[in-house]
Amino acid sequence: MWPFVGLSLVATNMSGATFVGLAGGAYEQGISIFAYEWMSAVILVIFIFFILPFYLRSKVFTLPEYLEKRYDRRSRMAFAGFNLFANMFIDMAAALFAGAVIVKVLYPEVPMIVSVAALGILAAIYTVIGGLGAVMISDSIQATITILGGVIVMIATFNAVESWDAVTEAAGDERMSLILPPDHSELPWPGLITGVLVIGMYYWTTNQLVVQRTLGAKSLDHGRWGSLLAGLIKLTFLFLFIFPGVMALALYPNLEEPDTVFPTLVFDLLPVGLRGLILAAVIAAITRPSTPS
Repeated sequence: MWPFVGLSLVATNMSGATFVGLAGGAYEQGISIFAYEWMSAVILVIFIFFILPFYLRSKVFTLPEYLEKRYDRRSRMAFAGFNLFANMFIDMAAALFAGAVIVKVLYPEVPMIVSVAALGILAAIYTVIGGLGAVMISDSIQATITILGGVIVMIATFNAVESWDAVTEAAGDERMSLILPPDHSELPWPGLITGVLVIGMYYWTTNQLVVQRTLGAKSLDHGRWGSLLAGLIKLTFLFLFIFPGVMALALYPNLEEPDTVFPTLVFDLLPVGLRGLILAAVIAAITRPSTPS
């Protein structure tokens, strides 16, 4: 069903870095970090009209399989190897670091390398035991819990701040600007075209982990509806993860590590049971299985 396609796309895109990175980036940079999210929605619209029909007509289940049909087995192995390398040393590294940041808030005495190793072993065990048979269901559950958790943290943070005026005053005009000037050091607006769009096109249209979710749709329409649902959910990240990071400027104006914003909000503002729910969502995001070939 197309809702499962959409939720699986969102869950595949999310990791522990989503919780930690977006809130921390918003605390440090402001709402301009939302560019990576709204640009995803634009790219998904391009994907469903111009690229997804082509993939589905090819009757393949993975992108490396398509490369083998179109070229040769060497192309398949090279692309699969690149995806495996990127997943291990880019995607998984960021997810494990984000998980370790949250563990550090819970247990400050535990070295970060120990947390990373423990989370990596947990992810490996889940992948070996659960395999791909658990992907669609676990992805949907993870996405639902993540969205619910984001709503809870957003409401709790909004209730904790004195007023929205206090937030805008603490953040300043630059952090409250969605589009930054061309000379900005972090994300100048020309970078939306030369950087964010290019990276997003790779991620949402050729990344095996993402595209495989749409290749599993039972029809083109289901793939399109699921992708549109994913794009719509991505737009809500402004409220679920980014605004809490900006509002935290009014609550914690002198945090030394921006990456600790989200776990700080969770453990300061939420009761024990809800803390466990958010932690479960982060662990689920980190241990999501992947298949590059």
